[in-house]
Amino acid sequence: MHLLAHANPIGKDVRRFGFANTAAYLAFVRAHLPASLRLTYNRRVLEADENQNRGGRRDDAARIRDLQHALSDPATLAIVALSGGAYFSRTLPQVDFSVLRRRTAPLWAFGFSEMTSLVNLVAAYPQGRGVYWLCPNYLAWKVKPPAAARAAFAEFWRTLPALVGGKVESAGVSVADPQRRYLDLSAIRGRLVSGQVRPGRVRLIGGCLSVLAALLPGSQFRRVKPDGRWLILEDVNEAPYRIDRYLSALNHAGWFQRIAGVLVGDFHTAGEPQTRAAVEMLCYHLPARRNVPIVTTHSFGHTWPIVPVLLNRPLRLHVRGRSVTIDGPSDPT
Repeated sequence: MHLLAHANPIGKDVRRFGFANTAAYLAFVRAHLPASLRLTYNRRVLEADENQNRGGRRDDAARIRDLQHALSDPATLAIVALSGGAYFSRTLPQVDFSVLRRRTAPLWAFGFSEMTSLVNLVAAYPQGRGVYWLCPNYLAWKVKPPAAARAAFAEFWRTLPALVGGKVESAGVSVADPQRRYLDLSAIRGRLVSGQVRPGRVRLIGGCLSVLAALLPGSQFRRVKPDGRWLILEDVNEAPYRIDRYLSALNHAGWFQRIAGVLVGDFHTAGEPQTRAAVEMLCYHLPARRNVPIVTTHSFGHTWPIVPVLLNRPLRLHVRGRSVTIDGPSDPT
């Protein structure tokens, strides 16, 4: 299992959890994983300096090498993005994801927000398993006090081996654990707000809207096919006019002509919900002559709690009135 901090480094989160230093943080992770599970990371990358006025990070070459090695190593079981944030997308043109064609066993990737690119690109390959879910350092921001955040952090690492072991039973996972108190591993639950939807098998792609819009021109992201997929969208701190601009990028790329539906997760700015505004904007971009249903949900986004969303694998969509549930891949591994 390989740990990434290729967006924001982990220093602030180490302190927010209440750990004395990076060594204590990593020892905590190690203690809550099976002893037989190999844990790898580049500590220098994890601890990199961040300065928004000087390019954000100055270790692009090291980050590219680190991710490339994890992708290329057949012994890598999973890649876990510890933090979201920024600065990751710019490194992607130098990363070769095509090495995943040689995989004979699944490679899992976990992350959200800035890591939208990672989980979608991994999920685009036959042996790739991308899960749009919390970066575990997110728990330090959403669970209080620090002692409770550390307990949630421990729960994450205890649960992860069962996820990568293929015990996936919902759009996220459902792994029996009587000690679970913090993580929500239930199905995606939402409400139909536009169009018509039928029950059946679906595949999901997408994630953070602004990140998706930035990735569309890239040659690598052409592997992420919207055809017949449901598109999941969420974002944070984006005003409605910016949401409209990002949706325009998807529209110009022809995605709305090809998708089967849209799942709209949480949108908000610092003091105001923006999900309704996002839906209103979306309606202007969807083709009038196609039925592209819109379902709103609180199951994912920069909110809490959020459920794991398995990307580009067969899931089941259920409909009862306007209530929509997405769960259970028919082939989790």
